[in-house]
Amino acid sequence: MVKKILWAILASLIIIFIAVWIWSGGIGKARNQARAFTNLVDFIFYNGTSTGYAFRLPWQPEFPTGPDLLQTAPESGLPQARAEDKLSSLNQEYDMLNAQIADAKTFGSPSPLAGRVRIASEGNAREATAGTEYLEIAAGLQNTSPINLAGWSLQSAYTGMRAYIPAAAPSFLMGAVNSVASIQLAPGQSAILNSGVSPVGVSFRENICSGYLGQMQLFTPMLPNDCPSPASILPMTPDNLKNYGQSCFDFIPSLAACEAPLNNFPAGVSQNCRAFAQDNLSYNGCVLQNRYRPSFAHEVWRVFLNGNRELWQNGHDIIRLLDGEGRTVDVLTY
Repeated sequence: MVKKILWAILASLIIIFIAVWIWSGGIGKARNQARAFTNLVDFIFYNGTSTGYAFRLPWQPEFPTGPDLLQTAPESGLPQARAEDKLSSLNQEYDMLNAQIADAKTFGSPSPLAGRVRIASEGNAREATAGTEYLEIAAGLQNTSPINLAGWSLQSAYTGMRAYIPAAAPSFLMGAVNSVASIQLAPGQSAILNSGVSPVGVSFRENICSGYLGQMQLFTPMLPNDCPSPASILPMTPDNLKNYGQSCFDFIPSLAACEAPLNNFPAGVSQNCRAFAQDNLSYNGCVLQNRYRPSFAHEVWRVFLNGNRELWQNGHDIIRLLDGEGRTVDVLTY
């Protein structure tokens, strides 16, 4: 008899629950949020739970719920893949930010001229002696005016070693007191910055006669041998034939470009021919003959930092090109 009463009470509770559920709009909610309730007693007395959604009676307060993981995480595993992709993307952004921070520390305080002059070549920065150690800087072709290198310097971020770019002679002459000025690096021009002392006592701008300087002094890198040909300086005219003799016109064309004959004259060459060759087939003679030609000056400066030992590390180094205010224009790392 007691069991029948209990079953009747339970049946009544179920009927009451279904009626209240229908009255509160449960059918519409069931279409969107259908879930199997796992504990009927817990549902009735504790604002019961389902496999993802809470059900409330009309007199019960509504509690906030989180995202439905069952809807956003189907068995296909796609949400997990998206999460892994997001994590990978965040890791990449983190690594990129770290790299940018490291680059900023390496570069230092940027100059307004950054991008207008660059370290164009490592050159021989790894060499162990000052005279053979060099690197090259270049001004951009897009520049609209020359860059004044007054006060500019190179500095190792590793050792702190710093060397200033000196003034140079725009038109160098041997055996003369040359006028020097701060280098004006025009668009497209470059400067080879050698760590050692100038073989001719001063930094200078290359020209079509510079090859003669390499005959007696050692330059690293070597100077170009593009001097005017010896034959071009002695045209064959009746007067020249009389003054210098026929053998002179065989001797002078036999000489290589940028090669001064010094005292290596063959027999039969007249004294006038020897004097002509010594006066004209030399660096100064070439300059005096050609300095007003439009093509006389080259686009390369030879700059010597006057170090008595190497400036840059042989293995690895970080070399900054600094403007006159000590701000970084460019950086070379190796």
